[in-house]
Amino acid sequence: MAMSGSKEGNMALAVAAGFVVNLILFNLHLIGDFIAGLVAGYIADGDLARGAIAGFIAGLLGGAILGLVILALAGILAPLLGPFSFLLSLGAVIPIALAAKGALVMAIGGLVGAYVASMIKKQVI
Repeated sequence: MAMSGSKEGNMALAVAAGFVVNLILFNLHLIGDFIAGLVAGYIADGDLARGAIAGFIAGLLGGAILGLVILALAGILAPLLGPFSFLLSLGAVIPIALAAKGALVMAIGGLVGAYVASMIKKQVI
């Protein structure tokens, strides 16, 4: 279950955990984002909206960071592309696209994670 503490602390922990899981699982394109959102939503400790917001913020951060790393390494490709190196100017779209994809998928995962956490919390053993 979620840790006992303040709601703000749980939200920050949820965003950080979702971000770290996203960085670890970034090779599993949609599944990794969903799992990271699931973790963030489970830890967020609140209603469904808090889980979705935690997943959204973690996905936005994770996608933007990974997109910026790809954009930074794109300069290495310029000599290899030769006459098509003008295509690298379109590389500025990569961080935006990865951030949007990560935010959307992780928000859905956060919603599911918060739902699972609420169902576990309601269950009487």
